[in-house]
Amino acid sequence: MNRRRFLRLFYIFFFLTVIPVVLHAQRSSGGEPLSLRSSGSIDALLLSAPDARVLMAEDNSREAGVPERMGISIPADLTILNSGVWLSAEHGTRIWNLKLKAEGAVGLGLYFSHYQLEPGARLYVYSADKNHIIGAFTDANNAPGGLFATEVVKGDCIIIEYSGPAGSRERPPFEISSVLYVYRPMQFPGDTRSTQGAGSCQVNTACPEGNEYRDEIKSVVRILIRNGLASYWCTGTIMNNSAGDYTPYLLTADHCARSGSGNYSSPADVAQWIFYFLYESPDCVGGTVLPNKTLTGAIKVASSTFTGNDGSDFYLLRLNDNIPPAYEPYYAGWDISGQLVSSGVSIHHPSGDVKKISTFTKPLTSSQWGSSSGTHFRVGWSETVSGHGTTEGGSSGSPLLNSRGKVIGTLTGGESSCSNLTGFDFYGKLAYSWTSNGSDDTMRLKPWLDPLNTGLLDLNGSYNALQVIARFKADTSVIAVGSSIGFIDLSIGNPNSWRWEFEGGEPASSNAANPGTVSYNRLGVYTVKLSVTNEYSADSLIREKYIHVVPEVFPNPSVSELFVYLGMESADPVTIHIYNSLGQIMFQRTGWQVGNRFEHIDCSAWPAGLYVVEVHNVVHSYTRKFLKIAR
Repeated sequence: MNRRRFLRLFYIFFFLTVIPVVLHAQRSSGGEPLSLRSSGSIDALLLSAPDARVLMAEDNSREAGVPERMGISIPADLTILNSGVWLSAEHGTRIWNLKLKAEGAVGLGLYFSHYQLEPGARLYVYSADKNHIIGAFTDANNAPGGLFATEVVKGDCIIIEYSGPAGSRERPPFEISSVLYVYRPMQFPGDTRSTQGAGSCQVNTACPEGNEYRDEIKSVVRILIRNGLASYWCTGTIMNNSAGDYTPYLLTADHCARSGSGNYSSPADVAQWIFYFLYESPDCVGGTVLPNKTLTGAIKVASSTFTGNDGSDFYLLRLNDNIPPAYEPYYAGWDISGQLVSSGVSIHHPSGDVKKISTFTKPLTSSQWGSSSGTHFRVGWSETVSGHGTTEGGSSGSPLLNSRGKVIGTLTGGESSCSNLTGFDFYGKLAYSWTSNGSDDTMRLKPWLDPLNTGLLDLNGSYNALQVIARFKADTSVIAVGSSIGFIDLSIGNPNSWRWEFEGGEPASSNAANPGTVSYNRLGVYTVKLSVTNEYSADSLIREKYIHVVPEVFPNPSVSELFVYLGMESADPVTIHIYNSLGQIMFQRTGWQVGNRFEHIDCSAWPAGLYVVEVHNVVHSYTRKFLKIAR
């Protein structure tokens, strides 16, 4: 072993261990694909990639008031019966793999029809480099009509893994009806710098400009729109309503559902829209995007029907799923007074980029986008300490907020950009959208956002006060084998039932609010899950690979001997190496597989100093520090 490897071992020890990060996304059950550890390879099915240069030229010629296209779908008809290969995995499990490649794609997404997984079935999608993983998707993702979609996975080559109960190979659980080919830049979870197309003047919401709007920022969502074979970026807002029932209404622009040819997204298309929550950078400049939190599918409940560029350009959806507490949803308040306020902000996803904030400090003026007067606010943006926010394609549908953080409008379009800082933008007035686009409930906001008919002119925003949120902490997450850890419930929302699951622990489960201590007697990396309920809702918190149970070395320090304790009997072979400060092997035992999990080592002849004990089993590696002292 060379000195560089030895130093790396010391680094690993001092920082406990290198914990692999699996970037799970969407509403899924987590875990890892069984094929992830496979060293074998499968041939890729090559898809006919579109010409990105032609697509870009088409985009550049589009008229104003059309959402920003980011990808085009490649028709497909792929099932477990007509494509892919079946492989054997650990414990005799059979898995189906399909590898898809579309040359030059920034990322690939999947649109499903006939998605109907059985209980116990699991579906994963991951990039060819195995760094971007989404899933597991299960029967919990089944929806009426069998429509489902996945968020975009990084790169031009992805792998799909399916495992199901016995007999599922004869009955296709889904059909991949098309593959989304993304040709515009995107920033993916784990990326350390922006690769998006948003202008350099734009201001991240983590900057000081966002300090007065921290709650409202959490109400803003990036939307991946589907309209036929084309896909677009837009922005939307989770809205509060006067009933206080936290119905997952999302407000965006009507033109976001309308393609360049004037065709609207069908109900089937809307059922495959993807909504990205908390898609933002934690830093004012640059920063890494965290794993995505997304939901799939919605239904339209009302819109202004933007025919002929008229009306206030609103589109109200109800998401198919309630928003999980982990997504930290804030239900934005609103103001329908129509006042020409003198200051406020817009929060948006320009070019589909991470969340940005633009600031205005001059009074709005009443304006219009089409032939009807008074439908829109006109706004000009101001320079701030961190930049000069404007809007871009992808910002469409974003909220205009007054200085009290209440939504007063939704973005239709305009002329502002980083190359035209003084250009004006136009936001459809909530005051107009309330009742003025038409007499039917499907053309007005009021029946949905004021279902109690209170006549309120404004309503405060709110987090979901009815929602229970699972939270807990442990005394530590790294312990020596044979030791115990205490767990404490920190859930909010007054839960009235608890269910703890301790993988690898004793006891393995508990129904107590605070389960006390749990013993871990086997080496490994284990998951802890807490499920809680109250009278209104339920929530679960899963911390994967949370508890790291490492070998114990004792006595430490020692003069003449040491023991390496590896826990309870296991069939897994174990290898032990001990290195001195020069990286030389002082002790070695390979393939050890006995019932007594102690190894006694005579170190009386070793020089005094610091040593590294390295232990390997089938799955994990562990390092411990040992100090030999002189007599």
